[in-house]
Amino acid sequence: MAINEETRQLDIAGELEATARTLAHSTRGVPKPFESYRLLGELSATADHLAQVLAQLATWHAATQDGEHYDGEDGGRTGSPQAAADELHAAARAVTEASEHIRRAHAHNGVVRWYETPQG
Repeated sequence: MAINEETRQLDIAGELEATARTLAHSTRGVPKPFESYRLLGELSATADHLAQVLAQLATWHAATQDGEHYDGEDGGRTGSPQAAADELHAAARAVTEASEHIRRAHAHNGVVRWYETPQG
């Protein structure tokens, strides 16, 4: 069951980054080939959640107001909450597309009769 931990967003994002880094270092090979199916399923679900986070942050950025959520922008730079929202919406769409590719890879992987350990 998911728990709303709004007060821990930054901590949770840090934990996610650390876990993703660990996974990145551990997937140079797959010592138990049969686990690749479940691994792809978990990654697909994770990508779906990440796309949701990005979309929600985009919506939040688009709704922020100068004087209420922030105090203007620095020195004529081109950034703004709306520009951030636009980029976050684009990122959410890209991650959703990536998730669809992972889901299709998961389906292709599902017909393979994987060994428990490599035979060679």
